[in-house]
Amino acid sequence: MVYLQELEEKIEALRVKMYEAYNKNPSGQEVLQISQTLDKAINQLEQQKRQQ
Repeated sequence: MVYLQELEEKIEALRVKMYEAYNKNPSGQEVLQISQTLDKAINQLEQQKRQQ
């Protein structure tokens, strides 16, 4: 359960970081990189939830 909470916190932090990067440069490479990391974290969370 702690792992799920950590993943949720990581996801929220990545969302904030992505929005900040988007506000600086919407078409920047940083937005894409953060988005990909965020997608992986969301997939991990969903996988963990299914395993419970």
